[in-house]
Amino acid sequence: MQDTAPALAIPGTEKVPPSPLKRAIAAGVIGHFVEWYDYGVYAYVATYLASAFFADSSLLPVFATFAVAFFARPFGGLVFGYIGDRVGRQRCLAAVVVLMSLATFAIGVLPTFAQIGVLAPALLLLCRVLQGLSAGGEIAGASSFINEYAPDGRRGLLSSLLPAASACGLLFGSVLMLYLNANYSREFMGNWGWRIPFLIALPLGMAGLYLRTRVEDTPLFRELLEKKGADPSPLRSSLQKQSRWIAVAFGATLTYGVGFYTVLSYMPSYLRTVVGFKSDEVFSVTAVILIAHIVALPIWGALSDRIGRRPVIIGASLALVCLTYPAFRLIAESGSLATAMLSGAVLSVSIAAGAAPLFAYMAEMFPTSVRASSISIGYNASVMLFGGTAPYIATYLIDSTQNPLAPSFYLMAAAAGAAITLSLAPCDKAGHRAALRRD
Repeated sequence: MQDTAPALAIPGTEKVPPSPLKRAIAAGVIGHFVEWYDYGVYAYVATYLASAFFADSSLLPVFATFAVAFFARPFGGLVFGYIGDRVGRQRCLAAVVVLMSLATFAIGVLPTFAQIGVLAPALLLLCRVLQGLSAGGEIAGASSFINEYAPDGRRGLLSSLLPAASACGLLFGSVLMLYLNANYSREFMGNWGWRIPFLIALPLGMAGLYLRTRVEDTPLFRELLEKKGADPSPLRSSLQKQSRWIAVAFGATLTYGVGFYTVLSYMPSYLRTVVGFKSDEVFSVTAVILIAHIVALPIWGALSDRIGRRPVIIGASLALVCLTYPAFRLIAESGSLATAMLSGAVLSVSIAAGAAPLFAYMAEMFPTSVRASSISIGYNASVMLFGGTAPYIATYLIDSTQNPLAPSFYLMAAAAGAAITLSLAPCDKAGHRAALRRD
């Protein structure tokens, strides 16, 4: 199987007029916010879900269900990546935001274990699988969409708004849960209040759909259709011609994938069950972590436009190898709210450096005809195997070793894997490409 090495394309995306560019960025970013609020709120109510859907109220089956959704992501990526490469990025994005919102809303109306027995966790699992299918299509579609609209020299900055939107979705969920826990009793939250974040998904999804149906498809995809038409078999073409670069995308994703789900998603449960923080303290720390992540993302994205994608991601990976264990130790042993905020923020800023250039880096690897499919395979496979399983693995490691610092070793290993992958990956002299590849 022969790989096709990335080559420079003729610049042209810088000619997109400002108004369509702004609409496209808004549609991609706000839709991404909706997707990841829906997808991530599950982790914030994990303890309530354990009581509502599982007989022993254990967190392990909750996070096992969380992880199973990630095994659906590659299948969603293949399906929606195919749609993105065959039919268009815009239609792909409209479809995934509808699927995600409906699946999330459904969780909010599910009957509990006490009401229907084992059928309750089965239905919860089905909803999570549907969320996984949607999330698998979102990343590839949004990455292709934003990067194909973004002008050369600003692609890192503009595509960094995608992970920023993800974090904003999680922050919104965190603030909402902080408000609910502060104003309502634990009995109310356990009986009914935990459903509120899921029910909000429906109106948010309708807003995302409206924005995504009010923008044209990308200039590069329309150019592809006019010149030669879409690839009839983008999945096969990706595997046959882009396997080497798919492997690079897989490895490059490790720092962000594992870091995001260890620090930004699993941390609330860690602070509550391992460190012993109260609910309001947990969500305060989570908010600080997310804000630091959001602020850092465009800074790292802009830096990658100047010095290249690889140096920034490698630097982030090496920083996490060095800082993760001390940060977790400070969080677990100090018992200080301020120390937990500072340590978590340091980790989240490092993870931001691995996330900000990633979406531009992946988009620049692949030609227009197979961009969505190729990103889907590399990114979703990495997150499926190592990212989405992080909360479950972290919980399992703590339970089996009785070491509260065990999750740090998992994140350090993932960051080291990303650094090694990118150190061995081929690149041009600048470390990033001046323009997206055509065909």
